[in-house]
Amino acid sequence: MDTNRTMKAGDIMTRDVVCLNEELDVRACERILLDRGISGAPVVDTNGRLRGVLSKTDLVTHHYTDGEDISDGGPYRLEGVRGAHVVQVSPMCARDIMTPVPCVATESHTLEELAALMVRREVHRIVICRERQPVGIVSSMDILRAIAEEPQADGWDPNSFPG
Repeated sequence: MDTNRTMKAGDIMTRDVVCLNEELDVRACERILLDRGISGAPVVDTNGRLRGVLSKTDLVTHHYTDGEDISDGGPYRLEGVRGAHVVQVSPMCARDIMTPVPCVATESHTLEELAALMVRREVHRIVICRERQPVGIVSSMDILRAIAEEPQADGWDPNSFPG
C-alpha cells in the first residue's frame, strides 16, 4: 500500500483541535499552548470560523522583534509631549500577531497533497476545515508518523535494528 496516495487527512488528523479566540490576549494564548504542549493553534472568531493560525514562531517573533506589549490595558501617561495625555492601551491579542492566511485543506486531501502544501507554504501544520470551521489539524509530525508506520516493501523492519 502506498500511504502517500491512499491515506487522507481525515485518517491522520487530530480531531480534538485546540482553537484560540481571536480576542484572546497574547499571554493567555501562550499559557494555552504551553499547558497543552502544542506548538500552534487555529484562531477563530466568535462563530468558530477560521481567521488565522497562531504559532510559537509568531509568539517568539512578537516578543523579540516587535518588542514586549503593555498587557495590563491600564492608562499610561506619555512623557515628552506638551500637556498631559492619558491613553488607553489595549493588550495585544491573537488577531494582532497570528498568521492571517493559514494553510487549509479538507479531510479528503491525500498525505502527498498535504506534504506538498506544507513544503510550498513552508509550514508545519495544516488546518483541516469543513465550511470554514476547523475540524482537525495535521502536522508534519503526523505525516512523518504515517510514513514511518507504513510496512516496508522490502520487508525491512526499522524496529529490528540492534542497539
